[in-house]
Amino acid sequence: MNTEWSKTTKHIVGTGLVIFGVYIVYLSQSVLTLVIIAALIAFLLMPLVDLLHLRLKLPRIVAVLVTYLLATIFVILAPVVLFPQIIRGFNFLARVDYTVLLDNSLQWAIDSLLSLKGVDFRFGEINLNFDRIVDPLLHFLQDAESSVDFSMPSAQTIISSLESAATLTYGFAANLVGTVFSAFLTFIVVIISAIYFSLDAHRFKGLFLGIVPENYRFEIAILLERLKKIWQAYFRGRLILMIIVGVAVWIGNSFLGIPGALPLGIIAGALELIPNLGPFVATIPAAFVALIQGSTVLDVNNFLFMLIIIGYYFIVQQIENAIVIPRVIGDAVDLHPVVILVGVIVGANVAGVVGALLAAPVIASAREIMRYLYIKVLGEDPFPPKPQEAEETELSWYTRTRLVLVKLYGLVQPQQSTPGDPPAPSEEA
Repeated sequence: MNTEWSKTTKHIVGTGLVIFGVYIVYLSQSVLTLVIIAALIAFLLMPLVDLLHLRLKLPRIVAVLVTYLLATIFVILAPVVLFPQIIRGFNFLARVDYTVLLDNSLQWAIDSLLSLKGVDFRFGEINLNFDRIVDPLLHFLQDAESSVDFSMPSAQTIISSLESAATLTYGFAANLVGTVFSAFLTFIVVIISAIYFSLDAHRFKGLFLGIVPENYRFEIAILLERLKKIWQAYFRGRLILMIIVGVAVWIGNSFLGIPGALPLGIIAGALELIPNLGPFVATIPAAFVALIQGSTVLDVNNFLFMLIIIGYYFIVQQIENAIVIPRVIGDAVDLHPVVILVGVIVGANVAGVVGALLAAPVIASAREIMRYLYIKVLGEDPFPPKPQEAEETELSWYTRTRLVLVKLYGLVQPQQSTPGDPPAPSEEA
């Protein structure tokens, strides 16, 4: 008796399974972010787990537990060590008289506009009088300067504000305790899930390939390796970029004499997690510090020093994009900056901080999958074997130059034949 399903039955069952899977994902979307975070943690810690398990021959469960213990210690100690440095580095901000700073800034802007009054710019028949632009701006700034109230609040105002704040303390404390407890439970769930992912990671690929038809198993295995390469290159590269950029900003700011060079370097390194947008955001606090504090080394005014700091950050970013990123990340995540920027914005709107951090590898993975599907639709081989020429190792510039010189030397001075050499072929042959 033939029990094989017909094509129609197979199509109906397959479509039903797809719809059911999408529905399950829809129902679990509230915890899907936690699952993704747990899988991401397991993926990031996998190299250390493999090192302990394969190289040091530790049992896998012991390797996983040791890895997560070390990661937990690092997560706890890093803020303990870095936060005091950041706070100590920015202590000078508490000593800044922002009243005087604002007043001086307004006065500087007014003086700059006054210097432009009465200036005419002529180019051919075009006559531009700056008074039409300066007068409205000057009037606005003068009104702002006169309307700003720098007086301190009275004691009665402070006491009444404290009484109002005290009535909200109990409710705020209750909400804070509930939020902390919920965050702690979420953290425990994510860590336990990540541990299970790390324990069974070597089985997931086999289980997934087991449900793939045998004819497509080889191609899907190659596709999975390509996707793995994308994510490994991205996170390994981001970690290296964080270190390089953080150290470069710290050293450069120290030479330029900006206060808080170390915390600014830490901020710049941490923001390297966000492609393209992170370096721009890191420039903002540095420019602010340069404007209000100036340099302890360079004898320039604060505004010019701010421009110098912005220029230095710009140079670091250009060196990073032109030299460091191609060598650290390579072609695995080869995306246009505009695509990455749009992806970061969309990812932040969809999944918050996690979406912004994972936008680049997600887009690169989607591009690789779409490429595979497109080539399969065309009926071509998505992973053709490399030609013989492509497999050969490219010669270095020194070797190529040496071979060229040897050939030129042979043309100028042919090698003399020895008694043991075979006779040279004649031109007629």
